[in-house]
Amino acid sequence: MGKGFGIGTLAGTMRDEETSRVITRRLLGLLTLGMPSIAGPALAQEGYPARPITIIVPFGAGSGTDVITRIITDEMARNMRATFVIDNKAGASGQLGTEFVARARPDGHTLLVGTNSTHSANPFVFRTLRYDPVNGFAPIGRMTINPLAFLVRQESHFRTPQDLLGFARANPGRLSYGYGNTGGQVSAAMLVNMARIDALSVPYRSTPQAFADLMGGRIDFAFVDIAASQELIESSKLRALAVTSPGRFRSLPDVPALQETPGLEEFELFAWLGLMGPAETPQPIVARLNAELRTALERPEVRQQLEHRMGSIVEPTSVAEFAAFMHAQRELWRRRIGEAGIEPE
Repeated sequence: MGKGFGIGTLAGTMRDEETSRVITRRLLGLLTLGMPSIAGPALAQEGYPARPITIIVPFGAGSGTDVITRIITDEMARNMRATFVIDNKAGASGQLGTEFVARARPDGHTLLVGTNSTHSANPFVFRTLRYDPVNGFAPIGRMTINPLAFLVRQESHFRTPQDLLGFARANPGRLSYGYGNTGGQVSAAMLVNMARIDALSVPYRSTPQAFADLMGGRIDFAFVDIAASQELIESSKLRALAVTSPGRFRSLPDVPALQETPGLEEFELFAWLGLMGPAETPQPIVARLNAELRTALERPEVRQQLEHRMGSIVEPTSVAEFAAFMHAQRELWRRRIGEAGIEPE
């Protein structure tokens, strides 16, 4: 034998029985100390969740993001036999709530509903961000895709996109538009740029405030995701001139796609929602949450609410598919923001 050190060598050289027992106990102790590094993740997964799961929605209560989140997490809570708490932390185009999750403990008990605003657009419309949109989060899965509606108040004399654009060209600077998130901001700026019109932009803290001023006639048009605006359209409080999906949207079949307007054939943009945790959230917990999210989205009653009530597109993803989607959307929004001529604030 060589000079290797092992249990057999110890047994052969130690004649004192008590000393052998002491050494054996020490070796067993060392082996036991090594066990948590192997079993820890599995044990953590088995005990998850250990307390209520807080879902941070970085936009206001009653927004499309908020309503969609509650529909989905209600189903997840039932399936997991867990408690989900929705916490609306609105402000700074979603930055306040998103930063909160980025700084949270990565144990799966504080999650974020990330959106096209927080992760696709904000990096290019703000000079500095309160969080790292690429490395600060662990993607879990996509929740919904949400086309936007091109809206005017119900009493408006604009009946088609051509009506509004014709007026804007004949009256430079007379029209104004509002937005409560970067989806609305970028869509409207794209319209202004592609149609070569002049309109005043009016930012709002949240979409409901923009709705109030649009219905009150204080602004002339807005782009808002269908999830938040469909009920107002169906109740004739707002009129949709067009939608931003590639073709007509199934829940609003009489509303044309903006691409049908001459000169806007390349206009396409949509909002999206996805579940994510802080960076370094354990992989077993991410996988569990992805599976639970997909199960909830595939339940017929949930899909019915999301597609018909909220005007969402439901296409569940794996963790890897969602990560790739986020990367592609980031590049798309970077390009669209540049084309629209939006300067970072």
